[in-house]
Amino acid sequence: MKIILLALILVLLSSCGVDSSKDDSEVIANTSCSLTIEGMMCEKGCKTTIQQKLTSTNGVISCIVEYEEKTVTINFDNNVVTSQELIGVVDEIAGGIYKASLLEESVFIQEAGPGTVGSSNESDAVSVSEYSLRMPDFTSVFSNLL
Repeated sequence: MKIILLALILVLLSSCGVDSSKDDSEVIANTSCSLTIEGMMCEKGCKTTIQQKLTSTNGVISCIVEYEEKTVTINFDNNVVTSQELIGVVDEIAGGIYKASLLEESVFIQEAGPGTVGSSNESDAVSVSEYSLRMPDFTSVFSNLL
């Protein structure tokens, strides 16, 4: 009985390894940009119109329009849409009454869930690999021995 138990422990220890498989769906590349917007005349109508138009644009994750500062901050997938295309979206609203220009742009890495992993000003985001230790499940074997 002790020999079998010792053999199982040796098998358990020798079967441990590092799993370096990565799941690309856990980390996505995003970009954040801030635009100044000229031509906003009212907080309720202009702000809502710009926010709805940008939010419905393919690739836009979120946007916040600040009427008093005359700015909008947009988080978007840079693989789907660019900041220049977003400027074009704003410029085309209501026959061109708004004029947008880029204040700043930054690329960051974000988990699929909430929270930012890292930040960078580089044009390409870096993928992250997760390493873990997997051990086989020997609970049924041990329970049968006892």
